[in-house]
Amino acid sequence: MNILKKENSLGSIDKKIIDNIRGLSIDIIDNAKSGHPGIALGAAPIITTVYANHLRFSKEKPQWVNRDRFILSAGHGSSLLYSILYMAGFDLSLDDLKSFRKLSSITPGHPEYGITPGVDMSTGPLGQGIASAVGMAIGEEYLSNYFGKNIFDYYTYVLCGDGDLMEGVSYEACSLAGKLGLNKLIVLYDSNDVTLDGKLSNSSIENVKLRFESMNWNYLLVNDGEDTGLIDDAIVKAKNSDKPTLIEIKTVIGKFSKNQGTSKVHGSPLDIEDIKTIKEKLNLRDIPFSVSSEAMDSFRNLIQERNDNLYEDWEKEVNQLDEVKKEELLSLMNHQEPLKIKDIYYEIPEEGMESTRVSSGKILKSIANNYPFIIGGSADVASSTYAKIDDSDFSIDNRGGRNINFGIREHAMACICNGLALTGLTPFASTFFSFSDYLKPALRMSALMNLPIIYIFTHDSITVGEDGPTHQPVEQLAMLRSTPNIDIYRPMDANEVLGSYKTILKTRTPSALILSRNKVELNSNTKVNEVQKGAYILKEEHGELEAILISCGEEMEIASQVHQILTERGIAIRLVSMPSNTLFEKQSKKYQESIIPSDKEVFVIELSSSYSWYKYTNKEGHLFTIDHFGDSGNKDELLEKYEFDPRIIADKIEKLLK
Repeated sequence: MNILKKENSLGSIDKKIIDNIRGLSIDIIDNAKSGHPGIALGAAPIITTVYANHLRFSKEKPQWVNRDRFILSAGHGSSLLYSILYMAGFDLSLDDLKSFRKLSSITPGHPEYGITPGVDMSTGPLGQGIASAVGMAIGEEYLSNYFGKNIFDYYTYVLCGDGDLMEGVSYEACSLAGKLGLNKLIVLYDSNDVTLDGKLSNSSIENVKLRFESMNWNYLLVNDGEDTGLIDDAIVKAKNSDKPTLIEIKTVIGKFSKNQGTSKVHGSPLDIEDIKTIKEKLNLRDIPFSVSSEAMDSFRNLIQERNDNLYEDWEKEVNQLDEVKKEELLSLMNHQEPLKIKDIYYEIPEEGMESTRVSSGKILKSIANNYPFIIGGSADVASSTYAKIDDSDFSIDNRGGRNINFGIREHAMACICNGLALTGLTPFASTFFSFSDYLKPALRMSALMNLPIIYIFTHDSITVGEDGPTHQPVEQLAMLRSTPNIDIYRPMDANEVLGSYKTILKTRTPSALILSRNKVELNSNTKVNEVQKGAYILKEEHGELEAILISCGEEMEIASQVHQILTERGIAIRLVSMPSNTLFEKQSKKYQESIIPSDKEVFVIELSSSYSWYKYTNKEGHLFTIDHFGDSGNKDELLEKYEFDPRIIADKIEKLLK
């Protein structure tokens, strides 16, 4: 039923719903003395049409896995989203709206996943929402193929603006969406020709229609953003398309404001007189947070008519599944609970030497053989990172494939993995470590939303060699280790790789594996089950402890030789493997002190920035690290040039201890 008809043929009630949402949105902003009224006034008819006519959800079960998703990619329009959620009947009160942008409220300045009922992902950095929505659409296709359309059959809607489309990540992700034919992805483009600093034409000349059509998208235009009938018709057409759809809707930013159509109304609260005039134009009472009960009841009733019994009917379908599928669905819905993979098979190489990237590839495939909800891929470097489950690619012809060919799109890859994780899947994303910079904004969102994503970064130090400094990571480890809420693993050998994966599956937190290209020896002293503690004693000291040597990754081979040399010289030094300083910092003070006593000298060997290690020592000469870019040359040449020679390091440590 089309409840939002053209303005010239509707009664007062339909327009009243939209105008009450507008009034409530600007009241929220005015009360906070902060916010973005432009989109709230201009795009209200768009979002109201989606919620009133199309979006399938359960207010009582806001995390229902088969709900339609709505992503406010233009996250600065949060007051508009909160107004809609309140009017629609989600668990939000007027007091919550009055707490907009205030400390510890459930209505933060930009939408945050897990904070506000009805918010499907955290948005704010432009482009993240629309790119992550591609992952949600892939997730729907995969899960629908796996469980059947009676269990998974949802649409993903996005409201975006010019800023989202100008960010490069949206192009990356939308290009892949077109290739994959994700026809249940519908993007509503709030096209108002204005950005924060002025007219859109100041910075853009592109033809959006041609751009999206060239990417195999369906393009529709609505010339009047106030005409909800036309918006509704466009959404109906989008649902019948065999391609993803972009609906460009021409709107007026700050509609009805004295500064409508200009950048002045984008990100600053309206003055009192302007609010009063707007409310007069909309026939609203000039009383803050005064909402028409008639409009709200009508809106809720219309939503209820469409969504009544949806969840209950779905539960009946779930009950028809066999016990195995029921258990798998439960696991999917509890995707942040620890995973217990019974059999992880790993074949030890005969020569006892293997790069940790190869070990990772073997273990990842073994896990995937036992758990159907791991899905992902690499940024066109699977042959080098070994991050590939099998030869079954996800495609328009194979919705059951679990390997995604992301192409050379690192940023979109990570965003898409965020979207996949928000469907309940466990995604992995892989590229060379030096190129992790390309996806950092999305990785940050993974950490912010606490999504169980596995980042697999290979070619982990300057010893990748001949490709030179453009491919040699130096500062990346410090950058990742300083990012809150993500666990970083840099295992030294296959045993520690296995321990890393076991811990990742147990903790279900955002995680990054930093792996070597070069072969490393399988160390007889490494302990699989100690990785979960972040650090452990690899080799004991001989005699009364004098000093501690910490290392990780392939540099542990150098550190082991240094330890042996110093031990032979009669120095009681302890060798500590620290595959994850982030996990070590989570351990008890008692455990930390047992591994690295605070009254002992500490030395560190790592071919990376020193900034990660000042917590353990800040003494001159105690850090054998790299704080400059590398050079082209083979591994041995680089180690010699930068004096990463076991005997040279041992001599320096011995001198410092005297």
